[in-house]
Amino acid sequence: MAILVYYRKLSEDASTVRYAFGGHPEEMDRAMTLDKATYGAEPDDGRETFGFLATVRRIARTHRTSGTWPEHGMVAH
Repeated sequence: MAILVYYRKLSEDASTVRYAFGGHPEEMDRAMTLDKATYGAEPDDGRETFGFLATVRRIARTHRTSGTWPEHGMVAH
């Protein structure tokens, strides 16, 4: 299964970070909230799709590597 997901940081506070994500950079129609302490994430629409899970993993991996929450990015598998 091939996927292509773009993501962009919407907001950040002391305990969470929110991202918009979707199949096109100009049309990120889904959003998620990610817990900074656990890397657990919850999609706003409740659908834990493969694209959602891959995006969470990419964001978490980027944070663990760089120490900062990415502003934007892309996942391609």
